[in-house]
Amino acid sequence: MHKYVIKRLLMLIPVILGITFILYSIMTLTPGDPVRMILGDGATDEAVEQMREELGLNKGFFEGYVDYLKDAAHGDFGKSYRTREPVFNEVFARFPNTLKLASSAIAISIILGVLVGIIQAVHQYSILDNIISGITLICTSIPDFWFGLILIIIFCVNLKLLPASGSDHWYNYVLPAITASMGYTAGTIRLTRSSMLEVIRSDYIRTARAKGTDERTITYRHALKNALLPVVTLIGINLGWQLGGTIIVEQIFAIPGIGTLMIGAVRSKDIPLLMASVTFVAVLSSLINLGTDILYAYIDPRIKAEYSK
Repeated sequence: MHKYVIKRLLMLIPVILGITFILYSIMTLTPGDPVRMILGDGATDEAVEQMREELGLNKGFFEGYVDYLKDAAHGDFGKSYRTREPVFNEVFARFPNTLKLASSAIAISIILGVLVGIIQAVHQYSILDNIISGITLICTSIPDFWFGLILIIIFCVNLKLLPASGSDHWYNYVLPAITASMGYTAGTIRLTRSSMLEVIRSDYIRTARAKGTDERTITYRHALKNALLPVVTLIGINLGWQLGGTIIVEQIFAIPGIGTLMIGAVRSKDIPLLMASVTFVAVLSSLINLGTDILYAYIDPRIKAEYSK
């Protein structure tokens, strides 16, 4: 097992290099001068050249990228062009808000997705199954921004029950978490249902029924454990997407998270800040996928045996 973990951690190195190179290429070669954005169009050429020298923007493309990698190898990821603060100070200041939103959305999708998926599988082709299938199809089709605005109109403007923005209290995350979890919950429900139906038709389930085992024990003790493997995969992928993909939800509900930080960095061409934000999310997502793979071994002993080999 430890060899597998070390191998996966070493694979992060080319991933990080590829991400940083692509980001640096896009931000450097696209039109727009971050110095002009900071100083304004009325700045003199001397002031512009002085700031370019200060920020290290007067170097060539490959020279600047190599210098960035050298500094990053020593733990220096640069300072933000706008605030002149170390970039990871801003990333770590925003990350708790994104983590709260992502974890809340994933918790909702896990609880509702697994439970409703099991109910659908147990009552296959019933009226309840058809109704839930229709609702999940609608939830998958609705855009997050539209659903978030509808929730704001209903619960904030009309009923005045919840705030429409902010991140200071737990109730600020109720509507954003529901909005962010809608599509993921629908996907979890559909995958849990299909996985449970596949497992329920297995030979060992028929053997358990032939022995007189009650349906509750068959469903929750025998079938669910084996049906969770693809669901765990989906949950790990969804959590990685949530950490870096809640940009729209953060914009709608004015949550100061990593998503809004990335948007601001792109608009101002703040290269160090954007690279630090995206790299941080990429590494975190890779570690989450690694943890998901390790969790397989505790769910399915066959996978643990393969790791041992």
